Formats: sequence, C-alpha cells, structure tokens
Amino acid sequence: MSTKNKKAAATGVRYSDAQKNEIVDFVAQYNSANGRGGQAAASKKFKVTPLTISGWLKGAGKKAKPAKAAKPAKAAKPAKPAPAAKSAKAAKPSKAQGNSKKGRRYSTEEKQNVIDFVNSWNASKGRGGQSQAAKKYNLSVLTVSSWLKGAGVGKSSAKAVAKPTATKAAAPAKASAALSGLGAKVTALLQLGDQIRKVESELQQLRGRYDSLSVSIRSSI
Repeated sequence: MSTKNKKAAATGVRYSDAQKNEIVDFVAQYNSANGRGGQAAASKKFKVTPLTISGWLKGAGKKAKPAKAAKPAKAAKPAKPAPAAKSAKAAKPSKAQGNSKKGRRYSTEEKQNVIDFVNSWNASKGRGGQSQAAKKYNLSVLTVSSWLKGAGVGKSSAKAVAKPTATKAAAPAKASAALSGLGAKVTALLQLGDQIRKVESELQQLRGRYDSLSVSIRSSI
C-alpha cells in the first residue's frame, strides 16, 4: 500500500462522543493544574491533531485555557463632595467712582498748599517740584502745571496763588508773597550757578585743547 492510503486511513478515524468528551475533560484538567498546554499534551497522549482537539473544545463550548476567575468587583468609590460654590467676585468699581478724582474741585487753600510745596522744593532742590507735588497730593502733573500757570509761575519757580482779599488775611498774604519771591530768587540763583559750572567746564576743555595744540606746534617746529 502507498503512503497516501495510510495517511487517508489515519485521518479518516471517527471518534465517539465518549472519546471526545474524555479528551476535552483531559485538556480542561491539564490546564487547570498547569495553567496551559492541555491541547499539546492531549495530542501526544491520544494521537489526535491539535486542530481536531481545538474543534472539539469549541464544539463543547470550552477553551484550551481555563477561564480566569472573575475579579472581585471594586468597591464603589465614595462620591466626591460637590465643590463649594465660588464666592461672587467683588463688583468692580463703577466708572463714576473711578472718575470721582477727576471731577473733584479743589479749594483755593488746597491749591495754595500745592504751589507752596512746589516753591519750597524748587528752592531747595533746584527743580522737580511739580512731579513731587503730583505724587504727594495724588494729582496729575498737568493739573499742577495749570495751577502754576494760572498763578503766573513757570516750571522753575512757583508763586503763590493770590488769596481772596480780606482785612484779617492781609498780613499772611504779604508774608506768603515775600516767601514766594525769595524762593524765585533762590531758584534763579541756583540756575545761574549751574550755567556757570557748565561754562567753566567747557572753558577747561577749550584750554586743554589749546594747550595740546600749542605743544604739538612747538614740537613740530
């Protein structure tokens, strides 16, 4: 007989249901004991191909590997507490409040205090009274400048705004006028001193250049 007839005879073997169940039970037991490899072991033991055993397992509703034990259900996590409602944001100040400083009217005495401050600052420092007064009294530089111009005072010096004439206030008005005049003179003096120092510095530079040129001319001769 040829080899083809032997192979055909081997593959044509029919197994009874009892034999199939025996092989299926063997695979299940083997996998439960060893974890896996039941099909290969059954194929060696019962001389059946792994594909045939796999078909029997599928027909019996069993898998080669043992079914994994169902994991215990995780305990439900406690519900997170609802976040507390955010506090309402503080209401922004209205435009009317933001512009309250712009609409404020200053009295003559308040203006006088600002101008006196500018006078005293410029008398001691030479300049910068307007910016310092704006910072101190929370005013804009343009406002301080307009008050100074209204009083006939330039940036370098500041004269007092004339107070309303009254019999009792005549003496303080004269004293403030005298102080403002003195402050203007002191400011002018300081400015002249600065100009003199600048001119002297330029003169020293010119002398140095003159001396260097004269030396170079003498050496060349």
